[in-house]
Amino acid sequence: MPRPVPTPPPVYAELHCHSALSLLDGASLPETLAERAAELGYPALAITDHDEMGGVVRFGTACEAVGIGGILGAELTVRVPDAFKTYGSRLTHLVLLAESRDGYRNIASLVTHARMQTERGSPQVPWSLLAQHVNGVFALTGCPRGWVPQLLAEGRDEAAWEAACQLREVFGEHLAVECWDHRLPEERVLVRRLRPLAARLGVPWVVTNDVHYARPEGRIVHDVLCALRHQRTLDEMGARLRPNAEWSLKASSLILKRWRGAEDGVRATLDVAERCAFRLEQLKPSMPAFPLPPGVTANEYLARLVDQGANERWGAGYGAKQRAQLAHELRMIAKLKMAGFFLIVWDIVRFSRREGILCQGRGSAANSAVCYCLGITAVDPIRMELLFERFLTEERQEAPDIDIDFAHRDRERVLQYVYERYGREHAAMVCEQISWRGRSAVRDAARVLGFSVEQADLLSTLSDRFSAKTTAAALRVEDEDVAGETGTDAPDARDIDTRDIDTRDIDTRDIVARTDADRLGQQMIAGTEATTKARVIRTEARKVASTQKASVSSVIQPAVEPRAKPISERDATWQQRMDAQAERKIAMDAAERLGPLAKYSDRPSITKTAAETPPTREPHEARRNRTTATRDGATGRELLSRAGLDPDDVRVRVLADVVEGLHQLPRHRSIHVGGMILTEEPLGSIVPVEPASMPGRTVVQWEKDDLDPTGLVKIDLLGLGMLTVVQDCLLYIRHTRGVNIDLGQLDMTDQAVYDVMCAADTVGVFQIESRAQMNTLPRLRPRCFYDLVVEVALIRPGPIQGEMVHPYLRRRAGTEPVTYPHPSLEKVLKRTMGVPLFQEQGMQVAITAAGFTPSQADQLRRAMGHKRSAERMAAICEDLITGMAKNGIPEDVGRRIYNQINAFADYGFPESHAASFALIVYATAYLRHYYAPEYCAAILNAQPMGFYSPGTLVEDAKRHGVDVRPIDLTRSSWDHVLECADGRVLVPTDGRVAWAQGTRIDREPDTPPSGSGVSASGVAVRLGVRLVRGLGAKARRALAAALQDGPFTSVEDAVRRVTLDKTSWRRLAEAGAFDSMFPHEPPDRRRRVALWDVMAATRGPQLPLAPMPISSPPTQLVPLKPIELTEADYRMTGLSLAGHPMSHLRDILAPNGVYSARQAQQDGRDGQAVAVAGLVICRQRPGTAKGFVFLTLEDETGMINVVVTPDRFERHAVLISTSPLLLIRGVLQVEQHVVNVRAKQFKALHLGGGEAHAKGHNYH
Repeated sequence: MPRPVPTPPPVYAELHCHSALSLLDGASLPETLAERAAELGYPALAITDHDEMGGVVRFGTACEAVGIGGILGAELTVRVPDAFKTYGSRLTHLVLLAESRDGYRNIASLVTHARMQTERGSPQVPWSLLAQHVNGVFALTGCPRGWVPQLLAEGRDEAAWEAACQLREVFGEHLAVECWDHRLPEERVLVRRLRPLAARLGVPWVVTNDVHYARPEGRIVHDVLCALRHQRTLDEMGARLRPNAEWSLKASSLILKRWRGAEDGVRATLDVAERCAFRLEQLKPSMPAFPLPPGVTANEYLARLVDQGANERWGAGYGAKQRAQLAHELRMIAKLKMAGFFLIVWDIVRFSRREGILCQGRGSAANSAVCYCLGITAVDPIRMELLFERFLTEERQEAPDIDIDFAHRDRERVLQYVYERYGREHAAMVCEQISWRGRSAVRDAARVLGFSVEQADLLSTLSDRFSAKTTAAALRVEDEDVAGETGTDAPDARDIDTRDIDTRDIDTRDIVARTDADRLGQQMIAGTEATTKARVIRTEARKVASTQKASVSSVIQPAVEPRAKPISERDATWQQRMDAQAERKIAMDAAERLGPLAKYSDRPSITKTAAETPPTREPHEARRNRTTATRDGATGRELLSRAGLDPDDVRVRVLADVVEGLHQLPRHRSIHVGGMILTEEPLGSIVPVEPASMPGRTVVQWEKDDLDPTGLVKIDLLGLGMLTVVQDCLLYIRHTRGVNIDLGQLDMTDQAVYDVMCAADTVGVFQIESRAQMNTLPRLRPRCFYDLVVEVALIRPGPIQGEMVHPYLRRRAGTEPVTYPHPSLEKVLKRTMGVPLFQEQGMQVAITAAGFTPSQADQLRRAMGHKRSAERMAAICEDLITGMAKNGIPEDVGRRIYNQINAFADYGFPESHAASFALIVYATAYLRHYYAPEYCAAILNAQPMGFYSPGTLVEDAKRHGVDVRPIDLTRSSWDHVLECADGRVLVPTDGRVAWAQGTRIDREPDTPPSGSGVSASGVAVRLGVRLVRGLGAKARRALAAALQDGPFTSVEDAVRRVTLDKTSWRRLAEAGAFDSMFPHEPPDRRRRVALWDVMAATRGPQLPLAPMPISSPPTQLVPLKPIELTEADYRMTGLSLAGHPMSHLRDILAPNGVYSARQAQQDGRDGQAVAVAGLVICRQRPGTAKGFVFLTLEDETGMINVVVTPDRFERHAVLISTSPLLLIRGVLQVEQHVVNVRAKQFKALHLGGGEAHAKGHNYH
């Protein structure tokens, strides 16, 4: 056996490197740079993004994972004095590296100032400020755009020396002169002058490469990013592009070769790297101190609040069980020093309640009895038997996750309270990096490469919606087939720059090859390592794949008689499905461990069918929605030809490379939906802060995943539209009915409410209004609150992909026996019929079967998450098997349970989250059932939100007996109002209400009017002017101001009092808003007369030579037909009270056997051939539906769901996707009161009744 060759000592560390977080400049992710540096044997690598530190956490984590030092810093844009410039200053670049904790905070503070105090998009810091923040900072003079290099390039040697002296005076010995070699003559001239300057100054000079991409192949992506930054094509960029691919990480041997004779500048990088020893774990930020009463600690105050809340929550039921749980949780909180965090969250909730803003905590916070007693959550975790350790454990070493939903209209008030309460320097929102996906990458790459807009748009429609990498693979035109073992993983010779090959690198590769050969049990010779290693790994992968295939086949299709019908996945029992899931998970984990060389292991010499191909684990973005990928399996050559491109053109061929290079690169920075962080220290010294696009907000440069490694605590303050609906509905009820409803005291056993849900009558009800939920409700038939918890969790991508839905429903219906993996687990799984639906159940299985502590069970849950570790999994597996053996569970049964938990881990839904949402589900169903007019007005005023358009919501309200009245400028307000039978009108405005007579607002009541209120039949909904399309905020303000002075009496009065353009007045007339002003006219002529008067009133002033006589409308104005009235309504408002478009076709369709939705629902039989027609209000193609498309048709009687098979959708995709009105023939499917139409034939109907203007929910 050959002796191992010792690894040569490191000679170079890269100190100047830009990642993709230098937006539209760096072309490699921080992780890619760290991995490449480790491959090249660097001992350390610095990240120095332009005025940016958004990548330092990802970079630091990646460097730690690969075992190199991660130096944190930034390249700042500095405005320095220069008398020769027009404004007495110039912009320069300066590289700053953190030597210590103080140095890091100084750099972060400087970046914060650069972002906060300058114009957006032009960050810079003044030299005078930089000079005050140099403690713990090491500086490099920068790239050729640095202060000293700029002056030298201009020939101003004296000015350059003065600038260097100023840098030396400010930074002292913490300064080095930066030199580079990118094979450019002008740079070499500068370097020959910089090195003597460094010697004269008494500071070292260091070699850097000003890296912008990890490998030379990244040059094209960098060029594309530069072109996007300048908004030019590559042909137009000219000298703006760098002339070669030298700005990449290079092998140390090549660096030494380039700087032969000047190696001291190379080795000096190691000295600098050694000095810059700061790492993020040294940061240790702290939460702001909560203001406490004198002499009381945070733990004591929290315990006092919890005890007070416990007495309010449980009253007489506050017993030993509750006290023990609270004591346990408070001990854990005190031990982790988190009392201040809980008090801050309690304070935010207290503010929202004080301000009348409806809020509710959800997520894992609902597992905590402390949160329940503080009023943060509304779910009793003790009654629900939820595990606190799902929320907080000592071993987790991170802050708990608390998500709070607020009424979305008022959430900004909550955010501003946090800013004011804890200081704007100590609070900010979390950012979210928006990366390139398939369509955006194709569109931008095509535009930069010079393709037409039409070609770019067409290519984007043929692309994967989410994954740029998948899109690139589909666009490649070279032959993708792998023949035998020809070494396809080896680099193409054209990609190798022979000038950069150094013979000293061969020994290192040979060492790696021999090491791999020893490990794999065979000898390799230099140059054949990739091919031979691929052969071994793929052989092993084929074994895994074939084993997995045989196992799954035996599980799903056990041995049967030759003519017996095989068991389908839908009909397999739960145990069979779970075994199959476990086998698939094991195979995927095994393939993942084998690595990328196993990617072609599923291509044996004999071709397999698609069904036989073993599954492989894909990135999350590639798995997210399979239906958004290119659907017809066309080759890259065919896709490019469809877009009118020549697949053999060089520029066209490079398109796929560019798209793949853009995969996952950040495109721009956005703001997280609700994450906010607070610190005791100025937040800008921990992570740079910058202004958000929304006034009054600030955002940090880190994403949510960057917070835990640094110890920052995030509170999610989220906006939920349905809470706005509930909040407004309760307000309306209090004033129209004189009834105060406390959501916490609702009767959760009201069977009338459950009857409505069992009938799938849930349009507008939170979470259960979608087609899938409506199809499940009659099967599940919820009769108690926990049934709603299950319903919320069941129809989710995870449980659907985990194949949990049908087994659970069959067991609930009694058609499949309820079984358990082991009798001891019956207590854990009994509530869900033996089918584990929730993450907490996986933890409880480990506790019950293996004797795990709750903390150990949480470690198991986290180990089985998406970021799973093979080592942790193996250790926990053995502990679990051993623990089950001690409890008398045989090893084979124990391993089966473990495998099922493993398969279930990716799909389980948090029970606490489902319970929190179920509370809102019941509340909305209750309010909709008993207070339909108020609920209808509230949900219409909260638009846009939810699953259905206002037209569908109004049609549903009318079917439930709600009196919905048309827009009327003599009665309507901007928002939809409630008209009582006694003549009073309740006028809502942004969460407040006022009473009015007609439209004149008389008072804004703080309390309901005296009296007992009115019944439901005495409350009507008057549609608001907001429905009229084309009216904006200006129209709203003008109308609201005018209505303060009373209702409009005529068209002329309205035009005189309100300043609107002619188009807006025409829209109001066509929408029927003036109809009530013409009671003497027939209803079918009123809009034409109103339009005549509007045109006359908006003509403008008369001219002396062209007087305009005022004339009354001519009597020959043609009345509008009923279908024309409907068309005008839909065109102007998206709905019609005059009649649904389908009502105009019913007399034609009914004699031809076309059923209405109500007929199909009530009279249809399973298997019956049927025809239905209606407006297509919903089109869905879920990623979990294997290509099936689901349509919802609406007519004047209700809604009917249609199922379209993948092959039929492919044949009729354009017709189905673009036709607003469809006639569909097919077969009825009736199962457990659920009615669907399985479509066979499609025909577009052309009515001209406004159907083209109806809004739908398309492919979301």
